[in-house]
Amino acid sequence: MSDDLRTIEIDFDLHKRIETARESFSETANDVLKRLLKIGKSAKPPVTELSGDGRPWSGKGVVLPHGTQLRMEYNGRSHSGEIVDGQWHVEGGIYGSPSAAAVGVARNKSGAPISSLDGWLYWSAKMPNSARWVPISSMRKKAT
Repeated sequence: MSDDLRTIEIDFDLHKRIETARESFSETANDVLKRLLKIGKSAKPPVTELSGDGRPWSGKGVVLPHGTQLRMEYNGRSHSGEIVDGQWHVEGGIYGSPSAAAVGVARNKSGAPISSLDGWLYWSAKMPNSARWVPISSMRKKAT
């Protein structure tokens, strides 16, 4: 281990959030934290406004533009977020996919975290300049 690296203890929920924020399998936890905290030369500049200038998110043939609003109902609770520069920003967490975002916020009836959830079945999106909410599962069907 390099003299510049330190071991820290984190709880399981934080570890899960770091893992779901990975953009590739080769990205280390250290790289994820630097990117999210905007530290270092590879850090992306902070997004200061929700214009059409940010990166869209895309997956499985679906493209959600920067600024798309997100919502999900699960176990009688509402969750919301937004696509910001290609990432799912949901209730304080940053995720790379609908399923990661769903797992990050969903809880079972006793309040415990859910370990696996197909976010494609739960999220709806409202595109910028639109008044209509659309289930992302229907967007996926149209893309395939």
